[in-house]
Amino acid sequence: MADNHYDAIVVGSGISGGWAAKELTEKGLKVLLLERGQNVEHIKDYKNAHKEAWDYPHRDKPTQEMKEKYPVLKRDY
Repeated sequence: MADNHYDAIVVGSGISGGWAAKELTEKGLKVLLLERGQNVEHIKDYKNAHKEAWDYPHRDKPTQEMKEKYPVLKRDY
Protein backbone atom coordinates (compact mmCIF):
# COMPACT_ATOMS: atom_id res chain seq x y z
CA MET A 1 0.00 0.00 0.00
CA ALA A 2 1.25 3.48 -0.81
CA ASP A 3 2.63 5.50 2.06
CA ASN A 4 0.86 8.84 1.43
CA HIS A 5 1.07 11.76 3.84
CA TYR A 6 -1.20 14.78 3.72
CA ASP A 7 -1.18 18.07 5.58
CA ALA A 8 -4.99 18.23 5.55
CA ILE A 9 -7.94 16.00 4.71
CA VAL A 10 -11.15 17.68 3.57
CA VAL A 11 -14.34 15.61 3.60
CA GLY A 12 -16.88 16.76 1.03
CA SER A 13 -16.43 19.12 -1.89
CA GLY A 14 -19.50 21.26 -1.28
CA ILE A 15 -19.31 25.02 -1.04
CA SER A 16 -17.28 24.98 2.20
CA GLY A 17 -15.18 21.89 1.56
CA GLY A 18 -14.29 22.94 -1.96
CA TRP A 19 -13.29 26.39 -0.80
CA ALA A 20 -11.25 24.99 2.09
CA ALA A 21 -9.39 22.62 -0.23
CA LYS A 22 -8.70 25.46 -2.68
CA GLU A 23 -7.39 27.78 0.00
CA LEU A 24 -5.20 25.12 1.61
CA THR A 25 -3.63 24.02 -1.67
CA GLU A 26 -2.96 27.64 -2.64
CA LYS A 27 -1.06 28.00 0.65
CA GLY A 28 1.14 25.06 -0.39
CA LEU A 29 -0.37 22.30 1.74
CA LYS A 30 -0.80 18.77 0.40
CA VAL A 31 -4.57 18.14 0.58
CA LEU A 32 -6.66 15.00 0.21
CA LEU A 33 -10.25 15.79 -0.80
CA LEU A 34 -12.78 12.99 -0.24
CA GLU A 35 -16.10 13.08 -2.09
CA ARG A 36 -18.74 10.37 -2.26
CA GLY A 37 -21.02 12.02 -4.80
CA GLN A 38 -21.00 11.49 -8.53
CA ASN A 39 -18.59 13.31 -10.81
CA VAL A 40 -20.29 16.47 -12.13
CA GLU A 41 -18.86 17.97 -15.30
CA HIS A 42 -19.16 21.73 -15.65
CA ILE A 43 -22.10 22.81 -17.85
CA LYS A 44 -22.73 19.30 -19.29
CA ASP A 45 -24.21 17.87 -16.07
CA TYR A 46 -26.28 20.91 -15.01
CA LYS A 47 -29.59 19.36 -15.98
CA ASN A 48 -31.85 22.12 -14.61
CA ALA A 49 -29.72 25.19 -15.38
CA HIS A 50 -31.91 26.43 -18.22
CA LYS A 51 -35.35 25.47 -16.91
CA GLU A 52 -37.95 28.10 -16.19
CA ALA A 53 -40.06 28.08 -13.01
CA TRP A 54 -43.07 26.77 -14.94
CA ASP A 55 -41.07 23.75 -16.13
CA TYR A 56 -40.98 22.32 -12.61
CA PRO A 57 -43.87 20.41 -11.03
CA HIS A 58 -45.81 22.77 -8.71
CA ARG A 59 -43.53 25.58 -9.94
CA ASP A 60 -40.90 24.25 -7.54
CA LYS A 61 -43.02 25.10 -4.48
CA PRO A 62 -43.82 22.59 -1.71
CA THR A 63 -47.25 20.96 -1.86
CA GLN A 64 -49.55 20.50 1.15
CA GLU A 65 -48.61 16.82 1.21
CA MET A 66 -44.91 17.71 1.34
CA LYS A 67 -45.54 20.20 4.17
CA GLU A 68 -47.37 17.53 6.19
CA LYS A 69 -44.64 14.98 5.60
CA TYR A 70 -41.77 17.45 6.26
CA PRO A 71 -42.96 20.07 8.80
CA VAL A 72 -39.82 22.19 8.40
CA LEU A 73 -41.15 23.23 4.95
CA LYS A 74 -43.90 25.19 6.67
CA ARG A 75 -41.26 27.72 7.72
CA ASP A 76 -40.30 28.57 4.11
CA TYR A 77 -41.64 31.89 2.92
